[in-house]
Amino acid sequence: MKSIWEMDAPIGLVFFFGPALIIGIMMLISGFNTVSAIMVLVLVLCGLKYMHTSIIGKYRIMKSIVNSIHLKKDSKILDAGCGHGAFMLQFNRKAANISEIIGIDIWSNKDQGSNSIAATQKIMENSNLADKVKLKTANSLNMPFNDNEFDLIVSSLVLHNIKPFEKRKAALVNIARVQKQKGQLVIMDIGYETSKYVRILKDLGYQNVNIANTGYNGWWGTPMVPTFVITATK
Repeated sequence: MKSIWEMDAPIGLVFFFGPALIIGIMMLISGFNTVSAIMVLVLVLCGLKYMHTSIIGKYRIMKSIVNSIHLKKDSKILDAGCGHGAFMLQFNRKAANISEIIGIDIWSNKDQGSNSIAATQKIMENSNLADKVKLKTANSLNMPFNDNEFDLIVSSLVLHNIKPFEKRKAALVNIARVQKQKGQLVIMDIGYETSKYVRILKDLGYQNVNIANTGYNGWWGTPMVPTFVITATK
């Protein structure tokens, strides 16, 4: 579990708690109103669910994903958009099969609170992966890696932040470039045009492309903003 100060897109809470506060103030001025009270309750519950997904639910999803991954010996892993290293930390128990795990990020505090390469480095130093992790400042559109370099690539809650869609497509092309043949790919993202990724990955030569809704743990406030996981092999 992470700190509330390290939440994903903390600005998202404004969309729930902001209107709830405004409606609450209006009720204090004009008097109690049942409909307004229900609206405040719903908004607060949605905000709390958003927080739950960011500091608890997301970790449960990642743990489940990593538990299902079979790593061959001396695997080289890329976390494209690693943030505070949440996904990388899930590989703690599989460190013996990892030769190197590289995390890249643009270290944006808008996308994740208190996000910095120094903060993530400190977190990783206290893990079983300390001597295997390398952090770099880079984005998925221009990764400083050779072709066919990684056995496993993971990307968590990153692609939806890349706009417009054509740039998201370019990011997937670049991910495919650095992925080894027979390598594994895992994309965890908010369900915004996520189904389009499936078609693109198939065009890029990936096989066994599957998409799954992660359910309650992946709801960003409401079921209308779910988290999906796409898995594929090249």
